[in-house]
Amino acid sequence: MIDVTILSRHDCHLCDVVERMAKHVQAEVPFTLTRMNIDEQADLVARYGDRVPVVLIDQVEALSGKMTEGDFRRAIQKAGRKGLLFRILSLFKLK
Repeated sequence: MIDVTILSRHDCHLCDVVERMAKHVQAEVPFTLTRMNIDEQADLVARYGDRVPVVLIDQVEALSGKMTEGDFRRAIQKAGRKGLLFRILSLFKLK
C-alpha cells in the first residue's frame, strides 16, 4: 500500500486544496493518506518553512507547492509502479 503524507501549516488554503485532490484520487487508487501540521515540529518548520504543501509518498518528497490533480495522480502512479517493480524483483532475489 502506498503511503501519502501531506505536510501543511496552520491556515494553509493550498494545503486544503491538495488534501481534497488527494481524497478524490484516493477514491480511484488505494493509498493511505495522512495530513501533518508541521507547526508543532521545529525541525520540520526549519526544513520546509513556508514551502507547503509538501507531499511525501512513501516518506519521499514527491511534490510541493501548487500542483494539479494530474500531477498528484502521476506521482501516485509512479510510486505504484516502483512498488510493483520492487515486488517483482524480490521474487527473483537469490537467497
